[in-house]
Amino acid sequence: MATAIPAGGRLLGEVVRGLINAEKLRRLAQAIPQEQTKEGDCAGEKDETQCNQCKLHTGVLLPAKPRRAIRKQNKINWDYQLYIANMNASPERFVYCDKDTGQPLGDFDFSLAARAINAVKGVPQPNPEQLNLTEWLYSGVWFDGFWRDKCTVVDAKGQYKQFLDEDNEPNKGFPAIKMFPEMIQESASQNSAINDARPQASLEWHFLQIELWSWAQSNLPASVRCIHTPWLPMVEA
Repeated sequence: MATAIPAGGRLLGEVVRGLINAEKLRRLAQAIPQEQTKEGDCAGEKDETQCNQCKLHTGVLLPAKPRRAIRKQNKINWDYQLYIANMNASPERFVYCDKDTGQPLGDFDFSLAARAINAVKGVPQPNPEQLNLTEWLYSGVWFDGFWRDKCTVVDAKGQYKQFLDEDNEPNKGFPAIKMFPEMIQESASQNSAINDARPQASLEWHFLQIELWSWAQSNLPASVRCIHTPWLPMVEA
């Protein structure tokens, strides 16, 4: 079995303390050998106990690459991603972080009112270009989150219904013409990446808006579990 690097372990702790940068840790993570057994194939395992273990835990919690473009206009989507990622995560915690060091950052508000209050209090203003967030890297593929106890990796999609027409089909033209094929490709890549960890492992995609969930039900691989998961702060989204 490949050696796991748990969240909160020595290497990630060094990132937080600034002793090792995120890029070096990412290279170390990619050097970890991944098991290449076929789905449900236990021929290479010593016993049934090893076969039944969740292989997804051999992934690593890291600052996402490429850096996620976090802006005031799309922050709701990243907030929703972290909500889903942390819904059943333990001991891992998925957070906003500094793009260079991987150091976790507290919540922040891009609104003018919040910036004015922070300025009065002397609180440093967030720099969008310096922001990133942590995700789960497994078998060279990124996932929004990992639920260890459920042996499940997850992806989250927030506000996208504005890119669907009245028939719940992608709008013509940019950005929908690029966005939806990329979603299909992303789900296929993730689905393929966890084949070696099945049947214990599963992949779930969670959708804030029921319109996108409905589209995904018909367009993503059948083995990807699509779930409409409203978020209380955005029930009216």
